[in-house]
Parts: sequence; structure tokens; C-alpha cells
Amino acid sequence: ERQKETERDRGRDRGRDRERQRERQRERRRETDTEEDRQVKIDRKTRRKKERGRRNRNNGTCVYVGTSYECQCSEGFEGRYCQTVFEDSLKCLYQNGLCDQFCDGSGERRRCSCSEGYQLAEDGRSCIAQVEFPCGQLVPEEPGLNQTDAVQTRVVGGNHCPPGECPRRVLVQLNGNSHCGGVLVRPDWVITAAHCIHGNSPDNLTVVAGEQNLDVDDGTEQRVPVSMVMVHPGFLMATGDSDVGLLQLLHPLILTRVVVPVCLPTRALAERELLQVRYHSVSGWGQRTGAGPTSAASSPVLRRMTVPLIQNSQCSQRAQFNLTGTMLCAGYLQGRQESCRGDDGSPLVTLFGSTHFLTGVVAWGQGCAQPGYYGLYANMAALVDWVQEAMKNPKTGPLMDQKPV
Repeated sequence: ERQKETERDRGRDRGRDRERQRERQRERRRETDTEEDRQVKIDRKTRRKKERGRRNRNNGTCVYVGTSYECQCSEGFEGRYCQTVFEDSLKCLYQNGLCDQFCDGSGERRRCSCSEGYQLAEDGRSCIAQVEFPCGQLVPEEPGLNQTDAVQTRVVGGNHCPPGECPRRVLVQLNGNSHCGGVLVRPDWVITAAHCIHGNSPDNLTVVAGEQNLDVDDGTEQRVPVSMVMVHPGFLMATGDSDVGLLQLLHPLILTRVVVPVCLPTRALAERELLQVRYHSVSGWGQRTGAGPTSAASSPVLRRMTVPLIQNSQCSQRAQFNLTGTMLCAGYLQGRQESCRGDDGSPLVTLFGSTHFLTGVVAWGQGCAQPGYYGLYANMAALVDWVQEAMKNPKTGPLMDQKPV
């Protein structure tokens, strides 16, 4: 018994020695820690407490991944912390699933996502810009700048597009002359009509961004040569089917208030939401580009107008032309519009929420100030998958069955 008691005393002594040693180590660390180190530790503890509280919302199960964590939410909740109540039974069918931009309903639960340059917010729905010039946004004019030009542009003609309000719009030049319209979708990529570039060498093509008045130097223009031309493999000149093409620029444009890309939709967003919107915007210089004669409705200043979509069946009957699934019809079948339809290759743009998306590309139409007005457009819902794949793999993409012109 005395031996056991002695062993217990020795064990207690060793334990006390270890505790005294640990205390001395802590004391030495406290002495060497700076005030900044101590504050960092306090902040870290405070943040962990807050995160623990967030992670415990609505019975969400969260796991750490690297320096952050991911939560699996209970049914009826979503968001980074499972803090948002959501009825998921309709997925993307009702109000785009309440997503700001893209909604994917293919899985067990619908998921929101955003265009490049945006980040999904903590609510799991909103898209927050992460770059200075995100696609599809208009940049407000800085206060204190000279407003005279913008005011004059608004007054003259009534439908001129003021600088900075059509920033995705570009001019395509052939041999130095105005040829077609186009739309900026990335700093180094432009979409235009296939018939505008089919058969032309990239050496003869130039893209001009920031153009406002064709007759004067606005001081905002950027001219960049074209390095590659790609035409949709399904394009038929005789019928205008799949009338969309891509221009890769020799170097990226510098994004500014008057040079900002439009956002590309997904096919699902275009079909489910954009094509259901009543009015869309088209811009251009009218017959000041291309081979057509100049008319009274032509203007050296960039113009825009709002047009409704027309059912393809109605448009086919009026145009005496069979529209395919790669085509859209927009405009007015009756009346007289004192505006021009825009240039071939011009963008048909749809405002969805606070973001502008590309819905169509001008193919051809009836012209300016004619009795009844309509235009045919390449339908981006049917063509956007090819565009995305071609930009991703410009030389080897599986949908590229013809070489760059």
C-alpha cells in the first residue's frame, strides 16, 4: 500500500511539473507576442464564434473546405449560411428561380450562377460585380464632366444613343470602310452576322469600339485589327440560316465607360426568360453602313430603338419567307416607324433585371422608314452554345467543321 501511495504521489508530482512547464511556455509566448499578435488571436476567436452561429442556422450541415466552409441546407432553405427561405418545387420555372442571372434546375435542387466577372452573393441568388467593367452594365458618367454632348445627342432625332448607353456596340470595317455592325462579348471577341464576314480575310477587317459619330473623331474610338474570322458551320447564304459569326481581335480592347461587353445568356435563360420579354433594344447607324443607298433616316450618329418580338409565323407570312429555329423576327408589321433597323450584325439586346443580355443579331430587314417595319435576327438561344465553344476552342472546337476564313 505504501508503494502504491508513493507511485501516486510521484504521478501527481509529474503532472504538476508538466503543468508548470506548460504555464512557463505560455508565459514566454505572452511575453514575446506583440499587441498586434494578441489582437489577431482575439479577432480569430470572435470570427469563429460568429461563423459557428451562422453555420447553425436552420439546421444546415457545414464542413470546412480550406480556409472557408460549405453548407448543405435543409429543404426549404438556401444561401451560404442556409439563412434564406426558398420554395424549390418549381425550380427555375417561376421568376427564374429568383436568380439574378442563370438558373440551373437540372439537379435535385435549383442552383443560381453568374456571368464571368460576377460572384454569387451569400444569399445564393444575387450576382455581385467583381471587376470594374462587368458585362451587361452601363457605367454612370462621372459627376462634373461636360454634359453638353450628351444633352445634344438626346435632343437631335430623339432616338440617338448617348455616349456610354450603347457601350457593347462596335463597328466592323472592311478595307477601312464602314461595313457592318457587331457586338462586343469579351475584350477580344466580337459577334456579328455571318454574311458580313463570310469570304473575307481577317487582314481586311478592323473593329472600331467606342464609335459614336461616323463623321467625326469622338476621341473615344479604339481600332483593333481582326486576327481570326469564324462563321457558324450551319450558315447558309441562300436562306440566312445560322447567320452568326465571330471575330477574334489581334489584342483585347481597353474597357471604358463607352466600351463594355454585353453578357451572353445560356440557352435556358434565353428561351425561358429573354424571349418572353416584350420589348428589346437594337442600335446602329442605319444605311450609313453596307452597300445600301443612304436614306433620310440614315444618321452619322449612333441610334437605337425599341422593338417587340413578332411570332415567326406572322413574320413568315408578311415576308413570304420561311423562318427557321435559328431566326427571330422583331419590329412592327404595320404603321410607319421614323427609325432605321440598325446595321447587319447589330445586337438585339434585352434588359433582364439590371443586366443587358444578347438576344439576337441583325440579319436583314425591310430597311428604314418603310410602311411596316420588321427585321430578322439570328436567334442567340439556338446559337449561343456554338459561340461559347468556338471562343473556348477557336481552332479545335468540336462544332468548328470549317476552317477560319
